[in-house]
Amino acid sequence: MVGSRGITYFYPRPDSTGYNDEQYTRRFGILTSLEFSSVLDVGSGRCNLLKWLQQYKPEVAYEAMDIREDALALCPCKTHTKLPDQTFDLVCLYGTVTYNIDGDKEKNRQTLFDLLRDCKRIAARYVVFTVMKEEGLTGLAKSQLVGYTRSQVQDLADAVGLTIQTTYEMVDLAEHIVVCRV
Repeated sequence: MVGSRGITYFYPRPDSTGYNDEQYTRRFGILTSLEFSSVLDVGSGRCNLLKWLQQYKPEVAYEAMDIREDALALCPCKTHTKLPDQTFDLVCLYGTVTYNIDGDKEKNRQTLFDLLRDCKRIAARYVVFTVMKEEGLTGLAKSQLVGYTRSQVQDLADAVGLTIQTTYEMVDLAEHIVVCRV
């Protein structure tokens, strides 16, 4: 156990993300090929997906969900601190449960499984999620991040009951970006 390192250790400020606008444009760009009219952004932070949607898919209804109320305070949209009891065409989990919170990788893997299972219940068409690539983790990153092999990504989707439509490996070299049909 690395010690108690919660989300504010990894993201000390509510506007912290670890990505710049160019990286967001690439990561969210995979959504252009999907047809959806509503999206729930789980782990939204300061709502960068909303900014992208306003530029590329302005007709889409957007809501944000995050455990950090201070980050949600920066969002100009409807926000939630828990999954809402409604359905969305698309549920996105970009960078959710990426860090090894409290130094317990298995607990973090279970948290992601539970979250994906719950998101599947409210997704009408797609669930998109990201996980770190295990093979890219070295040094300190290996202890601070939770990585997955391609096989583990497939096992996770299968266990949740999601059908992987596409896994993007080259959009962000550190992550698997996984598009699933519900």
